[in-house]
Amino acid sequence: MTPEERLKYAAEQAKKSAKALFKEKPQDIQEELEKESVLGKVENLAKPDNKSE
Repeated sequence: MTPEERLKYAAEQAKKSAKALFKEKPQDIQEELEKESVLGKVENLAKPDNKSE
């Protein structure tokens, strides 16, 4: 296999992988991702000046 053929094959495989990774999400998952939410409380977050946390 020549380097050009290997490069072409790799590009084709990358396109297939990208389609699988970046496919359209189901509606219920998309709605959940669009919601603004924060896990935890601001008071519980570590402060940069407190090295023991």
